[in-house]
Amino acid sequence: MKIKTAFAALLSSSILLYAGDTYTIKYNGITLGEIENINTIQKLYLNAKATNPFVRIILGKSRYVFYDGQKPKITDAKFRRDKNKLLFALREAINHHPKHRVFTIKGDRKLVVSCKERLCRYQYYKHNQFKDSGIIEFDQNNTFYKLTEKNANVVIQRKK
Repeated sequence: MKIKTAFAALLSSSILLYAGDTYTIKYNGITLGEIENINTIQKLYLNAKATNPFVRIILGKSRYVFYDGQKPKITDAKFRRDKNKLLFALREAINHHPKHRVFTIKGDRKLVVSCKERLCRYQYYKHNQFKDSGIIEFDQNNTFYKLTEKNANVVIQRKK
């Protein structure tokens, strides 16, 4: 019975978590596009509409998809694989909010996710060397608000 109750609570909170929020994605302070449905993070991909005309010209597509694992079946999109496990870190922070957890990823790579109150930090290591880090922020309702990746200078933030 406890499992059913926990599952129902998780399901309802995840539905409320993503209800109707749109997120912007920025690179070096320039808005590239909008993510209309962030619940795709559960399948380890984000599908963004290119709202910046220069980005559309460069991409040659109206959408871009950032994914990990299997490439999603989406038409008219430019795809980019998540090499630093940013999507995995975001999904773990949203779903489990771990105090401190180390994930081993394919042998010599690891991801460390640590959360405290409304802030999660992640670090990505390859060959036992630090490669990337970021911060994941939540609002007062513990709903995902913002992700800041330090090395690539990427920000995903809920529209106000």
